[in-house]
Amino acid sequence: MNTENYPLSDELRAFFPILGKLVQTMESGVEDKIYAFACLEDLDQFQSHVSQTEASGLTVDRGIVLRILAGHRNFEYASNNFDVAFLTAAATKLRAEALEYFQSLGNPTVYTPPTWADEPMESFAEPIREQILVDGQLPEAGTIIHFGTAYDPTISESMDNAETAARSKSIKEAIMEKAGDKLASAGCMIRRKAKSRLFVDRTRMMSQTLFSSLYYIYAITPSGKTVRDIVGGMTGAEAGASIDDALITQLVETADKVEHAERIKPGRYRIITGPDVTGVIAHEAFGHTQEGDTCRLGRSCAPGLKKKGVLVGNEQASIINNAGVFAMGTQPYGVNGTHFFDDEGFIARPQTILDKGELSSPMNDLISSIVGDINGPSPRQSNGKRESWKRPLMPRQTNTYFTPGDKTLDELAELCGNGFIAEHAHGGMEDPKGMGLTAGTEYLEEVKDGKRTGKLFLGPQGGHIELSDPVPRLLESILAKSTINADGSPDQGEPVNKWGGCGKYHKEGVEAGCGGPWILWSGITCG
Repeated sequence: MNTENYPLSDELRAFFPILGKLVQTMESGVEDKIYAFACLEDLDQFQSHVSQTEASGLTVDRGIVLRILAGHRNFEYASNNFDVAFLTAAATKLRAEALEYFQSLGNPTVYTPPTWADEPMESFAEPIREQILVDGQLPEAGTIIHFGTAYDPTISESMDNAETAARSKSIKEAIMEKAGDKLASAGCMIRRKAKSRLFVDRTRMMSQTLFSSLYYIYAITPSGKTVRDIVGGMTGAEAGASIDDALITQLVETADKVEHAERIKPGRYRIITGPDVTGVIAHEAFGHTQEGDTCRLGRSCAPGLKKKGVLVGNEQASIINNAGVFAMGTQPYGVNGTHFFDDEGFIARPQTILDKGELSSPMNDLISSIVGDINGPSPRQSNGKRESWKRPLMPRQTNTYFTPGDKTLDELAELCGNGFIAEHAHGGMEDPKGMGLTAGTEYLEEVKDGKRTGKLFLGPQGGHIELSDPVPRLLESILAKSTINADGSPDQGEPVNKWGGCGKYHKEGVEAGCGGPWILWSGITCG
């Protein structure tokens, strides 16, 4: 592929001087008391969905957020009015409110943002380092640094909205042609999105453009059962290259098997989870439980467990949260939970949230790291995320995944003996306080005498299957994990993360990848 990093448009670049002046308005002369930043968000998204009907939609949105941190409190203003006089007045008012609050504090905390020289460059993924350094040197103050995800312009720029819609239709028709009379219907949705963010504070001016492509294909059986596949990530139209005749054939054949599948008897079974289901378990087990605000507000069991030094899993139970996933296994691009910096301007870096069964520090935004939980302040991480400029910011997961092991998938099946494989996720839920978890799977595939039989099973009611257990019991039951490339080929990049999303509190939705290796569990309750 002829890859380039996605550029920032001249239209957006022109906003940097405006954002710089707004930051000066908010904090000039009082940097020893408050900290301010300005963040602009721009969204350009096209989506085409073809099933029994055809629908296309274009979403364009842009907004700005002004933020001042005074002590342990954020003062924030958001708008899509870009009149400079209007924004300057808003910044001036925000400054007055923040200073008034600061003066009321006895011994307030004063935050000082890091400079480029303070950053741990060695901990950053290569696509981050290479776009920060200018001729191998750290950027000078006032230098605009732009981060762009890699894509192939010769492919992506040749596929306009009309061609995207035509591609959706052709994939849907290919599924129906392959199926003959085995399906009631089929569909294909393609979404192409460029999401840009500009960030300015007293130490840096930077931007990022995250270019992503999502392909969602599905087949509906005569009795109404649905089988689906999701392809995509932080790249351009080339993400859809894997939707070929082989993938379509597999989709149709799986749908036919699901249509005639037996129902599983509720019980406890040996299970091998694929990256999709493995990721949901990581996300629900100690993803939400390790979010800084959930810990701080007493809604999580994690601070107490960490304080007591309680192990919540065996030595195989290690979970990473990492926004800087730019390659996964043999796939040369990341997934939709990836970013270069979060909505508060903090650069992405990997964080271990569960280390061989022992809880680490929680995932934090700026305020959560300062206030901390019952164990006191904890390190800041790149987890300050918001659904959009219109919505509140809070600590959220990015890409959450189990670390790999040393087995191939065939070796895991042999170790399993008799059991099932859960490969395609169907949602999940967690109880951060009570340590309960459920992870859905579309169906189970039988493993008999250490071999995959290809026979599929549905849930007791004929639908998907819920895998559920108390989290410590589940994490104690890991027997073995696969390498990143479970076929035994040389590993590279990070474990495979699947395209996903996350809802929190009042369903504030953000993009979040989740994944890991194939994992063999000694037993999981299935029903």
